[in-house]
Amino acid sequence: MNGDQPQPVTKASTALPLPYRLLLVVLEPFFCLNGARMVFFDPVDYTAKITRGTATYDPANQYLYTQLGGAWLLFGVAEVLLLGVLDDLRVWRLLCAAMLVSDVVYHVSSVQAVGGWEKFVAFGEWDVFEWAVFASAVLPMLVRVLVVLGVGVDLKRREVVGGSWGGNGEKGKGKRQ
Repeated sequence: MNGDQPQPVTKASTALPLPYRLLLVVLEPFFCLNGARMVFFDPVDYTAKITRGTATYDPANQYLYTQLGGAWLLFGVAEVLLLGVLDDLRVWRLLCAAMLVSDVVYHVSSVQAVGGWEKFVAFGEWDVFEWAVFASAVLPMLVRVLVVLGVGVDLKRREVVGGSWGGNGEKGKGKRQ
């Protein structure tokens, strides 16, 4: 198809269930902001909590915390600016797939932080902080898996919109197919 011709685009706003969109565009960016706040402004407390007190904060390693905070900010900003603005299911699925790579690495690091799988799966020893971290990381990851796999996604709803970014500024004025 010619780049000037309208191309069929599946709109994320109609194809994705509202809970998926709310979690990824509204809630998770706040989780990301909070994580960045913790590693930027209270890395001592963050280290103690995330490792169950088995490791201590060393100011010489602050650059690692800054990198982690930057990654969380990237997640949150990407969700707000890309997913919140681009109403194209392809963009959502691609970004979710890319973010899943980071999700897997993050969860491996969570296991490492407490001393391995045996200690990690001792759920009876978890405190409120650990459950909150788990929920704020696993729920968005599961939604990303569902989006990528198309579970709960209505792939039949398509709308013709123009423009290279899936729209011509006239939201909702395309033809249904």
